[in-house]
Amino acid sequence: MTITADIAAERAALAASLLAAGASAPTGCGDWTALDLASHLVAEERLGGLTTFIARSLAVRGVAVAGPPTLVDNAIRLERRQGFAALVNRLRLPVPRLLLRPRVAPLALFEYWTHHDELTRATGSAHAVPATLSTVVPLLPHHQRNKLPAAVRVTVATADNTIRCSAGPLSAAEVTVCGSTENLVR
Repeated sequence: MTITADIAAERAALAASLLAAGASAPTGCGDWTALDLASHLVAEERLGGLTTFIARSLAVRGVAVAGPPTLVDNAIRLERRQGFAALVNRLRLPVPRLLLRPRVAPLALFEYWTHHDELTRATGSAHAVPATLSTVVPLLPHHQRNKLPAAVRVTVATADNTIRCSAGPLSAAEVTVCGSTENLVR
């Protein structure tokens, strides 16, 4: 499968899991319910996903972007008013094309898969790991760079060592984190 197909499949599976869990189900995302999670995902797609596309385009370049909390909260609150069934139905629609652009597609897959994983773990169910989830692994050290110690080089590697990526000074002591793709993404 292509990453675009995996994104569509993961999104459809997440919508089905949300519906099966119900609006008040826990999600593993703090105190968010399934309704809150659906509102968050749909809010990211306002304006055809334009603001999310811009933020993700910067994120893949290593620029940390966090929207003002009030703006994000307002967008989620506005979407929440539509009700759970309407939100799940929106998630059944195709992903906005901007969010499928090659540079940001891995982050779309990361978003859907991670939230689906949190939901299924919180509700005691399971879900598949798409083959293209490995495209997310090279982004992990850069995505987490601000949380890493400054004097350490962190290398992330898949268990089979087919993917290795690093962040931090070349001259620094190195720490290697190794695991399955899904555990690295978690």
